Amino acid sequence: MESLSASRRNQILALLAVAQLMGVLDFSIVNVALPSIQRMFHLAPADLQWVVSAYALVFGGFLLLGGRAADLFDRKRVFMLGLGLFSLASLAGGLAPSPLFIVGARAVQGLGGAIVSPTALALLTTTFPEGPGRNRALGVFGSVSGIGFGAGVILGGVLTSFLSWRWVFFVNVPLGLLVLLSAFLLLPSSRASAARAPLDLAGAILLTGAIVSLVLALSQMASPEAGMVQVLLPGTLAVVLGVIFIVVERRSQHPLVPLSMFRRRSLSVANLMALLTIAIASLLAFILTLYLQSVLGFSPMVTGLAFLPAGVGGIAGGQIATRAIRRMGLRGASALGPGLIALGSVLLTRITPAGGVAWVVVGYLIAGVGIVCTVVTTTIAATAHLGPELQGLAAGLLNTAQQVGAALGISLASVVATSIALAAGGVPVVAATTGYQATLYLALGLSVITAALTLLADEPASRSPSIRAHRPVSNNGPEQHLSDKLPLEANS
Repeated sequence: MESLSASRRNQILALLAVAQLMGVLDFSIVNVALPSIQRMFHLAPADLQWVVSAYALVFGGFLLLGGRAADLFDRKRVFMLGLGLFSLASLAGGLAPSPLFIVGARAVQGLGGAIVSPTALALLTTTFPEGPGRNRALGVFGSVSGIGFGAGVILGGVLTSFLSWRWVFFVNVPLGLLVLLSAFLLLPSSRASAARAPLDLAGAILLTGAIVSLVLALSQMASPEAGMVQVLLPGTLAVVLGVIFIVVERRSQHPLVPLSMFRRRSLSVANLMALLTIAIASLLAFILTLYLQSVLGFSPMVTGLAFLPAGVGGIAGGQIATRAIRRMGLRGASALGPGLIALGSVLLTRITPAGGVAWVVVGYLIAGVGIVCTVVTTTIAATAHLGPELQGLAAGLLNTAQQVGAALGISLASVVATSIALAAGGVPVVAATTGYQATLYLALGLSVITAALTLLADEPASRSPSIRAHRPVSNNGPEQHLSDKLPLEANS
């Protein structure tokens, strides 16, 4: 896409940012409507969680497959296919006559999101050449998360209160149609690979099964009703399928995920940092929502307003990240985000049963800046120095790490807060606040670990040429492995 004008690139950036906004909005806007859905269909809490889990499981399970499809097929068509699925499923969810229908619609929404999310990021990184221009675009792209987080909670409350819970689904339909039309007009047809390699179906099935099982195990950990068996069975299945996947990929001529990619230390560190960052983000959103509503008695609408500064901070975080990279380099900027998260977490630990709104507003604001700042720097690190034929896969890996992190964060928050509260005993609001404080200290510890990981990153562009996507195999000679073509960073 080198021939595109600056104006066309910016129009594509706006298009992809709106698509990203739809995905971010969907997480928070539907959560606000859950109590209304529960009342209408008289659902038990264990059944209601599937409205969330159906989306999360399918979305997390198909992210890598969606990213790889973006490398092997026309990215414009893949993007429009995913967006069409997401929009149609949103319409079906709004018209749903039964809980089962809603769960099915949410699963299809997850599939559409799993296609759109990595494809959008791959389109962005191939539209903007590596350097300051791409960093600025990724800063804008990352800032959308801050906008979507704050807007989703407030918009969900408004739609549910004044119209109906069905409108949290309907709102995606006109927006989706607008983005589809814009994509048809703006996006050039493209496929990174000159020769289309066959899709590794065995690897796709194994990896999807492993990720779905892992996310299910983590989700079950967060459920008070789940027993040990309900956690161990999907957890064990995830490990078994993961091991088989590695064996299959090592022998495949056209692997879904070339394992040699992980020898790039910067890519591996970036994905681990992304996982921990989103774990912290989901932990904070979960715990602070419970604190404001269960301890301080805030309504969902007032809770959304209390979180609004954090959303604004997220918008600023994307811009701060790009400026920090120019002044400090990628490694220095990568440490800035976790440092801000740590500072915000320290302030958040000051909450008490009697009050703490000011600590929530200020602490979450600082943490919000740090979270989006880290999302931007990890995205840049994870997609840097890769050829266009691997941008979809890199985006899929990054999104998968973030999705696993989200499930991990909520599970840790639920387990730690509940365990500490039970151990503390006494007045319920005091015990609950003690559990929430302990979880916020956990967020502080995770942010320190995330900051420490930046010491392992190694980024000089001169030593990191693009990785090639395929592993040619000769029928008459020894196999030439991808690892033989992959330059490793110094001191790896």
